[in-house]
Amino acid sequence: MKRVVITAAFAVCLAQPAMQAAAQTVSDQCFALGDIAGQVASWRMHKKTKAQALDQAAKYYKDDSDRLAVNAIIDKVYSPQGQAMTPDQASMLATADCANQHTVPPSGQ
Repeated sequence: MKRVVITAAFAVCLAQPAMQAAAQTVSDQCFALGDIAGQVASWRMHKKTKAQALDQAAKYYKDDSDRLAVNAIIDKVYSPQGQAMTPDQASMLATADCANQHTVPPSGQ
């Protein structure tokens, strides 16, 4: 069931950049990056190569910041440390990393 939800969410994320009316990016949407990371981990589990993952991402993400964010996820998932990562683990890691980057430290510190 989780994979169906992740796959559906990923399909929505892929469709959004293609829509002309909404010039929305995923690079600052933590939930979207988490979904993408889960999909990338699934690709790796199903023997898709890193080059294939990068090619797939290049087809759908034209915005420079989106491409950088997705390529960073692909690099992390295809690293030796990411080898045993499940889609759920990859999703949680990407979401947490994004949230930490967008957290503004309290003033005065």
